Amino acid sequence: MKNIKVLIMEDQHAEASYLKDTLHELGYQVPAIATCLSEGLEYFHAHQPDISLVDIYLNGKPDGIVFGMNMQKEQAGRKPFLFLTGADDASTFRLAKTSQPCNYLLKPFNKPELQYAIELALEKHVQDASPIPPDASKASAPPASSIFVKRGNHLVNIRYDDIKWVEVEGKYSKIVCTDQKFVVQQSLQDVHASLPGGQFLRVHRSYIINTKEITKIDVQTHEAFFRDGKTLFFSRRYLDDFLQVFKLIK
Repeated sequence: MKNIKVLIMEDQHAEASYLKDTLHELGYQVPAIATCLSEGLEYFHAHQPDISLVDIYLNGKPDGIVFGMNMQKEQAGRKPFLFLTGADDASTFRLAKTSQPCNYLLKPFNKPELQYAIELALEKHVQDASPIPPDASKASAPPASSIFVKRGNHLVNIRYDDIKWVEVEGKYSKIVCTDQKFVVQQSLQDVHASLPGGQFLRVHRSYIINTKEITKIDVQTHEAFFRDGKTLFFSRRYLDDFLQVFKLIK
């Protein structure tokens, strides 16, 4: 277990300290302890842990599940994570399963239970990452067409095609859909990484657009026109990338 890095996401100081000490005794490295979703995402990208131990409820919100859903969208390769929780109700378990954790531990747990859960999760991740045999490719799942977005204590499933654009909203990001809006506690860069790259394009330091929504482009004023008549300006530095997405007849 040498050199295995474990990220802890736990908002209770005593439990986080117990986890850290136990992991050190088991020979694991703990590069960071996150107490909320934004810290968890930040530390994950900064330290690239081999596995994450995630409390489902952080500060009373199911942000551990949101973290797990973000792990499914990682373009650089998904890393395993397992949930830790004191909630033993069926509804929490069913909701947690949607993010496909590698394991699920109910508190309180002991050192052997933690060790075995981590080892099984790491082994399962290695097996899942193995190349798919040629004849098994036909059975592969189709690409996702939607994503869960957190609103209060709810996770709302929205279709990619219903997203018009994403813009910076202070320290957060605002996802503008056809008939609703969401403000999420993630940077524009992190939101972009969670969306399909071929469909969503960064066109400004403050905007990501759904290219399917664009009906006209003014290359002089750097203005993109949406289906509903609304417009957004794109930056000159993104112009080449922007135009490469669309086929041109000159």
